Amino acid sequence: MTVLADYTAEEQELIRHAVASAAIAVSAASPGRKEETVSEGYAAADLVLKSQPRFVSNTLVASLIVQVEAEVQAGRAFPDYVERVSSPGAFDEAMILLGRVNPLLEAKSTPEEAAGYKRWLVEIAQAVAEAGKEDQGFLGRGGVQVNDAERSAIEGIARTLGVEVPKAP
Repeated sequence: MTVLADYTAEEQELIRHAVASAAIAVSAASPGRKEETVSEGYAAADLVLKSQPRFVSNTLVASLIVQVEAEVQAGRAFPDYVERVSSPGAFDEAMILLGRVNPLLEAKSTPEEAAGYKRWLVEIAQAVAEAGKEDQGFLGRGGVQVNDAERSAIEGIARTLGVEVPKAP
């Protein structure tokens, strides 16, 4: 069993930032209106906070969720999601960070915990992609739930983390 506290402070930051990076990569791959990006950020946060019951047996994920919940309860301000997504190089930076977390997990966590954490990151990416319609036309008409750029980002995240690429929604 591995918990977040088993990692150094620097490693903990990397693991924590990977959660946001999974979301940011998808949003940055297909920039939309500000309202869409806000919805995507909310979808990621909602999935993180509601997934603890499913991950009670994965002590790494569970300990990370507990820490995030404590920060929310304490009223900690989180970085502006829209600002992070729209910053130059956001997609590339997120993918680089996700690539750095993979060997760390494999070195310090059990294979089951590492795999569960990585699948959870892909779930977060999927929730972001499904948060709102993309490629809408005039007055929000048309569009698709998950566009090709988002699907490609999810596939890239899964490959980077070494987990199975999810089936297209």
